[in-house]
Amino acid sequence: MKTLTTLLSASLLLISSSILNAQNYDIKVKEENEKFSSGSQNCLSVIIYENELDAVDKEFKSLMKDFGYDKQSSDGDLHFYDNVKFKDLGNNPADVYSKVEKAKEPKTVKISVAFDLGGAYMSSSQHKDKYEYFRKMLNEFAVKLTKEAVNEQLKVANKVLSGYEDKQASLEKDNKNLDEDIKSYNEKIKKAQDDIAKNKSDLEVKKKEIEVQKKVTETLKSKYESVK
Repeated sequence: MKTLTTLLSASLLLISSSILNAQNYDIKVKEENEKFSSGSQNCLSVIIYENELDAVDKEFKSLMKDFGYDKQSSDGDLHFYDNVKFKDLGNNPADVYSKVEKAKEPKTVKISVAFDLGGAYMSSSQHKDKYEYFRKMLNEFAVKLTKEAVNEQLKVANKVLSGYEDKQASLEKDNKNLDEDIKSYNEKIKKAQDDIAKNKSDLEVKKKEIEVQKKVTETLKSKYESVK
């Protein structure tokens, strides 16, 4: 039992340390150049934390579906969305190219997205307003997915914490009961010790009484036998 407790404590310490020592998430959308199905293009990239490739891929497809598009095609981790309708930018649709790949750290995913505005790919130098719109969209997407993942971890952690607190309360109750038992046992032991001392005293008195009574009995017996 002691070995199991030690192993569990070590495992918990290792898990807690990995979380406590982790740096804060730095979600920052960057303008880069990446290869897509249409070739090497100017794009926006961002790192999403605490997620896997499939989850990020699925969520981005859902995001594009919310905007609406004419058709979609995929080639591995490369995806194409034809005529995506970003109504906040007007009536002109944009072709969207996305790529997801594993980042350096565990459970981190890099997503890169290029926007073909019709003859030119979106860039900060040529499309300032549109650049800020798409930068904000991708930033909110990354923040949303990271927060949701961390929130799930938080729920699990709170559940574990609640279990530990319940166990602590139970152990504290057990300790209180055991302390009360010890107090009760000590009181019984003290009473028994007092009773033993009194019993010894009474026993000595009784022995003397018996000795005296024996003498009385022997004297009376002697007198009885002397009568003839």
